[in-house]
Amino acid sequence: MKYSVACNWDPALLDRLSKESASVDSLFGQITDDPFGGGRGSFLAPKGNRDEAAEFIAEARRRGFHFNYLLNGACQDNLEMTREGNRILFDHIEWVASTGADKVTVTLPIMLVWLKRHFPEFQVVVSSWARVANCKRAKYWENIGADEIILGEYATRDFASLQAMRHALNCRLEVIANPSCLYMCYLDTNHINMMSHAAQGGHVSGGFVVDHCQVYCQRLKLAQTDELIKARWVRPEDVGDYEEIGINSLKLLERFRNTESLMQVVRAYEDRRFDGNFVELLTLPRRNAYNPPNLEYLIKPDLVNIDVMLEMADIFGYSFSDVMQIDNRALDGFAEHFKTHDCYHSSCEECGYCKRWAEKAVQVDEEKRQAILDRFDRFIEAIIERRTLAENEPLDVSHIQVSPEAASVLDSLMAFVPPPLAEIARMKTINGAAQIAGQHKNSKTDEAIGPEAIAHAFWLGTPEPSRDPLRQALEQMGLWQHVASAEGAQDR
Repeated sequence: MKYSVACNWDPALLDRLSKESASVDSLFGQITDDPFGGGRGSFLAPKGNRDEAAEFIAEARRRGFHFNYLLNGACQDNLEMTREGNRILFDHIEWVASTGADKVTVTLPIMLVWLKRHFPEFQVVVSSWARVANCKRAKYWENIGADEIILGEYATRDFASLQAMRHALNCRLEVIANPSCLYMCYLDTNHINMMSHAAQGGHVSGGFVVDHCQVYCQRLKLAQTDELIKARWVRPEDVGDYEEIGINSLKLLERFRNTESLMQVVRAYEDRRFDGNFVELLTLPRRNAYNPPNLEYLIKPDLVNIDVMLEMADIFGYSFSDVMQIDNRALDGFAEHFKTHDCYHSSCEECGYCKRWAEKAVQVDEEKRQAILDRFDRFIEAIIERRTLAENEPLDVSHIQVSPEAASVLDSLMAFVPPPLAEIARMKTINGAAQIAGQHKNSKTDEAIGPEAIAHAFWLGTPEPSRDPLRQALEQMGLWQHVASAEGAQDR
């Protein structure tokens, strides 16, 4: 079995794959603000510009890897058929060709046809977003020139369809190994288009998105453990089942994982065994496994209420694996059922297979789960009540005195703040520091706020996913002990 691995633009990833992997055949990736848009919004995707990407791709090719550049946005706002829109897309494809990338992934059929006519040097891959899950749909794509099809997750445990497609098709077939998307997700079409535009450079949204689909999805998986069992992942131990059918490769997610986390996934699937919490291999929140979100795409004061958006950033800062554990060894034998069972034409409630396995293999920290569910529910309520759209209340901090030392600390900490949020973050930090220092906002006291209060207020205002580098900075400034002491968590 060959593997296609997510690219996070970290040169160390190429070093690790070259030294530690024997089966990785290709990497897939995309620059930030790509004109095509793509599968991960710019707030999630690893940052990379054209120069960095070209250097990475050239090195990947030099080391013998294929590189699959993603042109897989599901919607181009109909601009692909206008002179200007089409020119932008084709100029970008020419740049992709110049990097040495030898594969491209598309979702739109017209893009495949154009690529085959004008860029015959590319192998063209059909995105999983095309939702190919049966012979008829796959044959359409092969007939217009597809070299490879990444099958929709719906088909991953439909062994009858997999076998039929392999028998009927000549093109390569790839299955995504470690997704966590809900089976037959009702949010699917909405989420695909939402992410496409959230990654699309030049789009009117500027990369902004309130990813309510992800909020609803994760809440459901937390609340109903069998939904995570139903998700169409492949255990490392079951790779042989797909190899036997003739599936050519498995796709390993996720592009916003850090290199160590990606290598954990690669090792598990190459070894075809994983002894641990299976949740760690899936695309679920986990501290120290993912790059922090690019908050500058989310924090748009002219579009959204900043306080509520910071709450959204914060609720994804937990580790799913701290709340839910799936003993991978307890799942031995799980896949056998799907070799004969037809999920597509069955009722989950009547079948109950995944629910029984969830009861057997999943363990939950109920206190942690309920705390996180409460946070999700508050945010969902804010969306429904449209509080995300509330105007940002201006803060007047002109009466609050800040010591020169504290002002210097605040200036240094502002490096962690996306530019659009800078003014608001500065005022909120000063206001919060005043409250911490015991100063009422209307106080006329001459006592200036010190650096300890500024550091603590800034920490409290920072979303949890972005706190690791901030803690390091505070430690270097000699201020972390004040924050830790105030938080009652010196060893956090």
